[in-house]
Amino acid sequence: MHRLIQIATIALVALFGASAITADFTVDWATVDGGGGDSSGGGFVLAGTIGQPDVGTMSGGGYTLTGGYWAGVTAAPAPPCPADLTGDGVVNGADIALVLGSWGPCVGCPADLTGDGVVNGADISTVLGAWGPCPE
Repeated sequence: MHRLIQIATIALVALFGASAITADFTVDWATVDGGGGDSSGGGFVLAGTIGQPDVGTMSGGGYTLTGGYWAGVTAAPAPPCPADLTGDGVVNGADIALVLGSWGPCVGCPADLTGDGVVNGADISTVLGAWGPCPE
């Protein structure tokens, strides 16, 4: 964010003159990183953009900027143990009981571990496959 403000300040000064800006900003150094085009491998494609901030976190004053390929876009972390429906850190009979209690069509419910819109034997198999303490 700090770098973005610095760049905007420079642009405004260039367009309107120094009288339009009263803040005192400096640009110690700058780079323009990027890579246009697509990179792919293993079934994934990454589209590049020209003009990305440096990879990593930059900060100064009260501002922080995280740079890289669309740094603000993050995926939600996967639950550490999705078959632990009770959330007690162990996959056991209580989790199977919750699967059985939700048996049948159940779009979006936690017991639909396979995500196919129905709670059935495949979900019980998922619970059995994860049986025991959840990994930390």
